Formats: sequence, structure tokens, C-alpha cells
Amino acid sequence: MNTRNTNPCFFRPRSLAWLISLTLGTFSVQALAEDTVVVSADGGSGVAQENAWGPSPTIAAKRSATGTKTDTPIEKNPQSISVVTQEEMAMKNVTSVKGAFNYTPGVLTGNRGSSNVIDALSIRGFSETNTNQYLDGLKLQGDNYSEFAIDPYFLERAELLRGPVSVLYGKSNPGGVVSLVSKRPTQETLREVQFQMGTNNQFSTGFDFGGSLDDDGVYSYRLTGLARSADAQQEMNKEKRYTIAPSFSWRPNENTRFDLLTYFQNEPETGYYGWLPRQGTVVGITRPDGSSYKLPTNFDEGEDSNKISRNTKMVGYNFEHSFNDTWTVRQNLRYADLRTDYRSIYGNGFNSVTQQITRGSAVSNEKLNQFAVDNQAQAKFATGQVDHTLLLGVDFQRTRNDIDAQFGTASPLNAVNPQYGDDSVTPFATPYQHLNKQRQTGLYAQDQMEWNRWVLTLGGRYDYAMNSVYDRVADSVDRQNDQAFTWRGGLNYVFDNGIAPYFSYSEAFIPNAGSTFDGEAFDPSRAKQYEAGVKYVPKDRPVVLTAAVYQLTKTKNLTADPDTANHPFASIQSGEIRSRGVELEAKAALNANINMTASYTYTDAEYTEDTNLKGKTPNQVPKHMASLWGDYTFHETALSGVTLGAGVRYVGESKGIYSANDPANENQNFDVAGYTTVDAALKYDLARFGMPGSTIGVNVNNLFDREYVASCYRDYACYWGAERQIVGTATFRF
Repeated sequence: MNTRNTNPCFFRPRSLAWLISLTLGTFSVQALAEDTVVVSADGGSGVAQENAWGPSPTIAAKRSATGTKTDTPIEKNPQSISVVTQEEMAMKNVTSVKGAFNYTPGVLTGNRGSSNVIDALSIRGFSETNTNQYLDGLKLQGDNYSEFAIDPYFLERAELLRGPVSVLYGKSNPGGVVSLVSKRPTQETLREVQFQMGTNNQFSTGFDFGGSLDDDGVYSYRLTGLARSADAQQEMNKEKRYTIAPSFSWRPNENTRFDLLTYFQNEPETGYYGWLPRQGTVVGITRPDGSSYKLPTNFDEGEDSNKISRNTKMVGYNFEHSFNDTWTVRQNLRYADLRTDYRSIYGNGFNSVTQQITRGSAVSNEKLNQFAVDNQAQAKFATGQVDHTLLLGVDFQRTRNDIDAQFGTASPLNAVNPQYGDDSVTPFATPYQHLNKQRQTGLYAQDQMEWNRWVLTLGGRYDYAMNSVYDRVADSVDRQNDQAFTWRGGLNYVFDNGIAPYFSYSEAFIPNAGSTFDGEAFDPSRAKQYEAGVKYVPKDRPVVLTAAVYQLTKTKNLTADPDTANHPFASIQSGEIRSRGVELEAKAALNANINMTASYTYTDAEYTEDTNLKGKTPNQVPKHMASLWGDYTFHETALSGVTLGAGVRYVGESKGIYSANDPANENQNFDVAGYTTVDAALKYDLARFGMPGSTIGVNVNNLFDREYVASCYRDYACYWGAERQIVGTATFRF
């Protein structure tokens, strides 16, 4: 029975909105009940008071630096932000950065379906890969096929800031940024070993050690490592990853801290990274006998010789020193080296007459290196009754990617009766040998002003950005220099009970390479957002509730030159995309037994100005999404130590866009059905057996093995969602 289009009544969008609203209300009511959990200064768990760069006592993190670059309470941040803690990632057995946001509003994590080669996301209707991903405050700038992929086992928290934020980070995607915080050295002794086994021949071994190197805690360390291998969902593909991250901390006094952070990762095989046509996924292929056929969810349109491997090396540090109660300086610095070997035969169309998938080929050897540094000076002072947190900064980043690539065509593959083994290709006449360089210098200032219950945040930034492409074959250089000023303003009012309504305006700029047919260089695209909402973050309870409404517009978007007869491949800069929506999120440790998260997303996105797409919905943007997760830990019964968890995720109908492969429908939308998946977890604490902190458990994602298309980029690029995955985990602390 085909259940692809089933949509039980209790997952309809209206019912989902009602469900989330009810859940938000329930959270606040239950938090006031007699089982209220009071969080002390140490979080009630013996760990240090929460700060924006460290662990959170519960799943409801209350501080973040992503939206301000200062240690700021969530309720005083003028934009909506979500924090996924290491505790939450471990509970759900997250194995990728994009997977960490499966239960987060405003973000689609199924841009590439079951593939985890890159952390592709769509935030507030704007798709991007991981070019908007930051680690420890510094950008992980990708280029071409070179993209960084950080394993979540090495993270303390993963954060999502929604909306434009060039005022702090410079050029960036308008939808938002992903900010990752590494595990840091700890003065408390930490010894952890982890083993995993699961479906698709998954095997994993990890370890996490840390502690002081001297009696005074001046020197401390952390050594985290992981080795993981598995068969990818698609045939002929494997995933292998070996990672180690030594770190060292020097804290000579309470005012100074220096953290040396390194990350070394070898991925001999990263898994499947292909494209499947709309026929065979979204709709069936009609056989000669008239029956309908769909491609299996493990179908691979490539060849056994396909391979994507990466080798990542990163060395950097975070330094902070407080001169007095007023002035603090920080410097974050990192050098990264990424080597990528990409070899792929992939689908790029479908011939309905022959039932063949047409295929292209790409071979690319890339050497990317990146240097980034962010210098900050923070001053805390008062002028009359107004308290200020002033931040002054200058940051610089430089990326260089040397690409030696060859593109071409490959033989077609019959979709109904595939015959593999022909990996011969016909290369294009001209190889692709480019040296891409990106450079950005930004000067920024921000003042967070507090008076009575009001918090006013104002910030501005001026950027100098350069992009250049050196074509080794043509011996030519295309260089573009851009300058941009962006600013943000936000106003919060924080009641004593933790309710905080807010309003903000923010901007972003995005450089565009190339020029019009007449040779006029493109200006950077611009984005602006208006956002209003309310947050509820009570001081004495581990609860964070957020509701936000926004309108986000990207202007100066590249669109096709309307003079197609004379300028068939040229672009002009008159496009505009508008996204508006509503987002609700709740995270709460309701009592000592129950953790719950809930979210709802409504996104209305449209090409408001475009040569070919005006009035159309952008691809991979569901109008409705929702999620609900809860876990219950038994403490006093015969089941003491058992934790049961379950979650449901709903992703509504999205759109794909027909390409020139289908001239009759070119640039028109087609529907991709929505889907609902269920996840579950069972864990047992081994404290009863004299091993406190040690656990065994099992996680099941897509419990009912729902078959679904996660999204479609074009009619030639659709992605099957992940099949049911069962993983057993044993974690031992000693």
C-alpha cells in the first residue's frame, strides 16, 4: 500500500497550529504547578553557572552569544534564536549538524534528503549549504564542492539565529546563521567511552576525556575522538569518518582564559550525493504495460566508482582577558585546511520515452585554506540610569580554493532496469581550473542599553569584501570589490516574570559574482527584515518559550535577462524574494522527570519580482512544519533509571520548479507531498549498578519506516528521505 500521500487528521496544519498553541500554554501552566523545578546558580547539577559558550544545565538554554557576540540572556536578544544543547543531541542521537535542528522551527533539514555529505538547510525560505555556518564565532566558508562538516559529538551546543545578521558577521544568507560551539577543556575530571551499533552496518566508537593538569586548575585539557562507519542508504555508497579534537586551556587567573582548539577529521568516504528525477520519486514511471513504478529508496543513479572524500585540519584559539569590571578584550582566531576529492556520475534529467536517467559527470580535486580572526573590545558602564554593554570589533577572513576539475557527460541509466558498470565519460572540451579567492574585512559596533525593564540594541557595520576568480586555462582574472554598510535595531521589554515582547529590524548583504551582458558588475544583493515577537524565560524555571512573526525581503536578486534571443545566458539584477511567517517554539524541563520541546512554522515565500518566476513559490519551502518531542525519566519506581522518549515531525507540502528539461512546464511549480515521521528513544541509567553517568539505550528514527520525498530542488533533483534507522548506544563514564 502506498502511504506517501496519507495525512492523518491530527497532522493537518490547522490541527498542528492548535496543538502547538495548546502545548505552549500547557508548558507555562505546568511550570507553575507544584512540580516546578527551581534552577539554582549551578543549575542544580553541580556544573558552573551557564554562559553562552558552555554547557547548559537543562535542554532549555537561557544564554547565547550568537545574536550579539556577547554573553546575553535569550529574552534580551532582539531576534529569535534556538539553542540545541549537547544533552538534547545525545538524547536524539544526532549524527549531523543539520539533524540537530530537526525539531527546530523555521528550518528545513531535508534539502538533500537522507544524504549527510553537507549540512544543507533552508532557513525562513532561503536555501543554502553550510556557507552560513560558524564554529566558535568564526565562519566555516565553503566554496564549490569544498564544504566543512562538523560532527555533533564534538559540540557543546548548536544554535540557529533566524534572519539577516550582517551587522555582526558581514556577508551572509538572509535566512539566518548556524553557530556551533565546540566542547571546551574542563577543570572537572571527565572520562567517557561510547560504543554504537545500528542498521546499515553502522559501527561507532567515541571517547571524551578532560580535566585539570595541575592542582590549581590553571591548566586543563580535553581530548575527544570518534571513529564511525556505515553503509549509506543508497547502494554502492559508504560513510567513514575518523575525527580527533585535542584542546588545551590556560587560566592563570579568573580574568584571563586562553583555549587552544583543534579539529582533525579524515573522511575517506562521505556517502551519497546525487540527484533523482521527479519521475520515479514524486510521481511514478509508467511502464510499457501501463503499470506505475517508483524508484526504491536505496536507488543510486551513479556508479560504483563515485567517491567523495574530505580531509579537514583546523587549529585556532579563543582568548579573553578582563582588565577590570569595565573592559574585556577577546580574540578568536583559526586556520583551516580542507582537501576534497570529488568524483561523481550523477543524474541531471529524465527521458520519459526511453525511461532513462540522463547523466553528467564531475571530477574535482580541491585544496581550500582559510584564515579568520575576530578582535573584540567590550565595555560595561553606565550613563545615568542607563547600563551599557558596548562592543567594538574588527574581523578579517580570507579563503583560497584551488580547483582542478573536469565536467562532462556520462551514459544514461535505465530507471526501471538499471545496468551499472559503464562509468566512461565524455569530458567537455575545456577543463575547469580556477583559483577562487574571497576576502572580507569588517568594522562593527554595538551597544546594548538597559534602562529599567527596557533593552535597546543598536549596531552598525561596514564591510569591505573581495571575490576573485583566476581562470588558469584562459589566464584571466575576474575580480570584484564590494563595500556595504548594514545595521540593526531592536527593542525588548522584560517583565519581572520573564515575559519579554520585542521588535527588531535587521539587514544583510550578499555579494554577487559576474556582470550583466553589457559588462556592468553586479551589486551585492540586499536583505531586510522586520520581526516582532514575545519570549518567556522565567528566572526560576528551566523554560524558554518564543513566538515570532516576521517579514523578510531580499532585493537585487539575480534573474534571467528578458532579452533571451540576444542574451540567452545573461542575468540582470531586478529580482526580489519575499518571505513572511510565524514561528513558535517551546523548550522546557517541566519537572525532574519530563523534558519537552515543541515547534510550529508557517512560511509564506514568493518571488515578488523575477523575469521567469514572478508569483511562484521558491523550491524547498514548506508552508507548514511542526514537531513535538517528550521524554520521561523514572526515578523512584521499579523502572528507576529508565528514560522513554518519543517525537513526531510534520513537514508540509513544498514546491519544486520545472527546469528546461521540461519545456512545456519550464519555470512552473510542481507539488512535493508533505510527510510525518515518528522517532523514539529508550535509555537506561546504570547508576543502580554502581556506574553513575553511564547509560545504555536505543534510538529509532522514522519508527514506522515512512517512505517519503524530503524535497525537490528541480524536476531532475529530488531526494528520498531517510529510512528507518535503529541505533544502540552504550556510554560509560568512570
